[in-house]
Amino acid sequence: MTKAASILVDDGRAGTLNRLEEITEYARLRGYRALGVAYCYGMEREAALLRAFLEKEGFKATMVSCTVDGVPECELNKAAGGQSVSCNPIGQANALNRSGAEFAILMGLCLGHDVLIQKNLEMDFTTWIVKDRVMKHRPMDALPGYLGPEDLFLEGMDNSFRLISWEKLQEKLQADDWKERDILLDLRSENACRRDGITGSVQCLLNDLPSNYEKLLPDRSKEIIVYCNGGMQSLYAVMYLTLKGYENVLSLAGGYANYLQKTKQ
Repeated sequence: MTKAASILVDDGRAGTLNRLEEITEYARLRGYRALGVAYCYGMEREAALLRAFLEKEGFKATMVSCTVDGVPECELNKAAGGQSVSCNPIGQANALNRSGAEFAILMGLCLGHDVLIQKNLEMDFTTWIVKDRVMKHRPMDALPGYLGPEDLFLEGMDNSFRLISWEKLQEKLQADDWKERDILLDLRSENACRRDGITGSVQCLLNDLPSNYEKLLPDRSKEIIVYCNGGMQSLYAVMYLTLKGYENVLSLAGGYANYLQKTKQ
């Protein structure tokens, strides 16, 4: 077990895998094929995504909600009103114990419920998500003095505010090999991009970026220049992509409308 844990971080690997990647690699190193997931019913959507991910990775996934074999809240807490179902972490543990799962993943269980399930699981387990509704499940954000990724982004922003002028962009585009160094991301509609966008641009609406950025922007070594019509949406895209690990992302100052006006003069 210690050897498997060490493989995840030795020889400079520390910081190269996210927690979900570590869990899947650890499970393979330990020879686990059947995984159990104990999740909070408030994370049904996320649990479905996790199940699809684990099955794609070749694991058998047994998902057990915290409300399995639940009882009315008022039976456990006389002060509770109504007939809402209370969580049953011991029932969760029993269901996983019967499922044949070799390794369990705990996902967003309430404080106290996580203690009970850990006492009753008959297999090894790890925690993937710690519930913190106030902090959007990021408990460290409550620690005084802690700087989250958004804080570090703003602290590390240079005086240019990650902007590129229309003149500088025009200069880049005049080089025959600009596509080897740069990626242009057009946040406008597909029709607008096709009508007057820069040839060679990648098109994606800002709202669609979270589900498409990895496919559209696979090469993180290139400089990414983002443009929208007025220059506001591209600023959000710069922050988003930077927080996703892209180190060289710029926004076209003044937006593409300004760029077209200036280049046509």
